[in-house]
Amino acid sequence: MSQLYTDIFSLYRQTRAAMKGVKDWERFQVFAREQWLPPEELEQIRLERLKRLLTRASTFSPFYKERLAPHKQRIEHMTTLDELSALPLLTRDDLQQHAESILCEDATDVQPDASGGSTGNPVNFYHSREYREFGGGLHLLFLSWLGVRSGDPTAVFWGADRDFKDYSRRERLMQRLARVKLLNSFDIDDSTMDAFLDELVAFQPVYIYGYASSLHQAATRILTDPERWPIRPLAIRSSAEMLYPHQREAIEQAFKAPVVNFYGSREINNLAAECPHRQGLHVMASGRVIEIVDQSGTALPSGETGYIAVTDLSETAFPFIRYLIGDMGSLSEEPCTCGRAYPLLRKVVGRSSDIITVGGKQIHGEFFTHLFYGHPEIKQFQVVQVAADRLIVKIVSDRENPDLTFVTRGIHARTGEDVAVAIERVDAIETTASGKYRFTVNRMTTRSGEHS
Repeated sequence: MSQLYTDIFSLYRQTRAAMKGVKDWERFQVFAREQWLPPEELEQIRLERLKRLLTRASTFSPFYKERLAPHKQRIEHMTTLDELSALPLLTRDDLQQHAESILCEDATDVQPDASGGSTGNPVNFYHSREYREFGGGLHLLFLSWLGVRSGDPTAVFWGADRDFKDYSRRERLMQRLARVKLLNSFDIDDSTMDAFLDELVAFQPVYIYGYASSLHQAATRILTDPERWPIRPLAIRSSAEMLYPHQREAIEQAFKAPVVNFYGSREINNLAAECPHRQGLHVMASGRVIEIVDQSGTALPSGETGYIAVTDLSETAFPFIRYLIGDMGSLSEEPCTCGRAYPLLRKVVGRSSDIITVGGKQIHGEFFTHLFYGHPEIKQFQVVQVAADRLIVKIVSDRENPDLTFVTRGIHARTGEDVAVAIERVDAIETTASGKYRFTVNRMTTRSGEHS
């Protein structure tokens, strides 16, 4: 009966989308074919979409008319995606100062949006109907990798208040019809988590997605009493935050289901995602180009870690061309054994404003998560860089006087003794405005605005 409902609801979604002129399903069918093309053939399709984007931007966007004027000949004669690296980068400062002039003069059916909760550096932008349809198609493609279909029971652990507005009666009805249960990550304690998990036992979601920290919190709770909460989804998607190995391990242990990592942003959704082979995150190449660049914008070779620059091939009303999204990562030199033509992000190591930089060394958040392995008395931690040679480590512990000498000792082993380490006991660590939990915060980078 459940499969029949899923099939009926899937058909309903497709019919409703067709009646409204929405092309998510049509896009999905195109992408489902493109993912298996020979890489050279896919490259030509992407190049055509890129040239269309650049031509429109340089013709209809006041900002890009000026920005791309010196590159007109290059754009007209572009023969490879690699030539994109010669164009200027787009920064958060550009969005803050020039959002209205970036918008194309002939743009129609656009919706305003905003981002910035993770960095304290808000930006405004627009999304078009074409962008939304491309994103919808790419998301359906990702779900197909997991064997998940529209209408499958879904549980969501999310945390943006704007996504949890007061739903109308019609919206609540649609949620029930779509079989979606939501838990606001802004408002979780043991009692609310227990109540939600009790609901999920009866609901038995096929698909679960949410913040890595919220999923890990749920998993930790389940593992205290596994027999009370036998929740067995088909697949789990972690997104919006770094997914660390210890979190993935706990989530999979609790739910007895594979966890796949998903990468996107408010500015540009559906950037990259793991397939079931989990050998890296496939760049959603039908609609996105991802480069790894140094501070000057020069593209780095595969395998090297640098700043992530994204070009959105679908958004021709508000162009994102070589946008420094604020994260760091590296591309893989090897294709995935699944056989898809989509290239791989080897890893995303976190926001550039989350990288601790002391003594000329960059220290990623995973170093600190490993530092706290084997210390169950530490419930939460956050490392904050407040000066070039000073770190503050915030600790939440359920013990009155835990031995924390291992923290300073472990950090000094990596940074050297010249770095001052102050430990602060706190009752709780605040999440960002968008509900995300950050293990590390580099206030030096955030202040300067560099790639934040």
